[in-house]
Amino acid sequence: MPKVVEKCICCRCGESLPETQFYKSYSPFYKHGHLPICKDCFNQEVKLHLEDDNYKSSKKAMQRMCMAFDIYFDEDLFDKCDVNDDVYIVVGNYLKRLNMTQYKGKTFEDTIKKSTNILSGDRKPVKEKRVAVVDEYGNTQEDAEEINPEDISKWGVGLTPTDYENLNAHYKYLTSANPHCDSNQEIFIIDLCYTKMQQLRCIRNGDMDNFKKMGEYYNSTFSKSGLKIASDVEANGDDCLGVWNARISQYTPEEYYKNKELYKDHDNFRDYIERFVLRPLRNLMHGTNDRDTEFYVKDVGDEDEYIDTDTDENI
Repeated sequence: MPKVVEKCICCRCGESLPETQFYKSYSPFYKHGHLPICKDCFNQEVKLHLEDDNYKSSKKAMQRMCMAFDIYFDEDLFDKCDVNDDVYIVVGNYLKRLNMTQYKGKTFEDTIKKSTNILSGDRKPVKEKRVAVVDEYGNTQEDAEEINPEDISKWGVGLTPTDYENLNAHYKYLTSANPHCDSNQEIFIIDLCYTKMQQLRCIRNGDMDNFKKMGEYYNSTFSKSGLKIASDVEANGDDCLGVWNARISQYTPEEYYKNKELYKDHDNFRDYIERFVLRPLRNLMHGTNDRDTEFYVKDVGDEDEYIDTDTDENI
């Protein structure tokens, strides 16, 4: 039995969309567990607030939307997500992180309880005073709680949550563009992900010399790997048969036969028309009695002769 896709109506655009197009919510106001506004409309509203002179920063714009839709807002968590110029990506990453265990069930009410200055944008939320435990790699206990154990097993220890996120994002990009890569190419992909992560670190540190070196190493490794980028795959996705034939002909020309009669009637269609269409038609029009060379009804006098071995006489 096919699975029934639940749909919701967006309170902003009025479209009926699948639940997957709505962000999750822990607010008691929304019993179906999702916001009443679709993801696209929510992101557009954040962008509109960002363009408003009263907000000016993505943090304040996001705070305002969290207040409006009873979403938990954590300033430190948002700062970790706000590493991209695209506000849509920032909002999506923040709301995705709210699904982690330590944030489940929280609403804007929890934000009010621990904050003394909502929407100020210049003061941090009040936190409990405690000694920060930092491991040998510089990660705090909160960072360790955000890291997925599977990421540690895959990429190794000693990286920040942002590093793991960047590694997973680039790994997904390369594997989606190369779904049939072999084990050797998988090694190249892992190496390319580490290189891309180092490039991003160079950008954050303003180290443009090493950024350039990492870029050159990335390009060299990519050219050796035999991998493709997403644009190469998408460029061939809509090619029709004629485009494929033209591309093949460009590098592997079709065979040219000097004997024009060699495959003139390769499927015997012309022979069929001649024997079973044109021949009967000529007989009807001209009163002739042309017979097919293979299939015909014999006349009485056309029977084959045979010899009786007992009498040696023709019958």
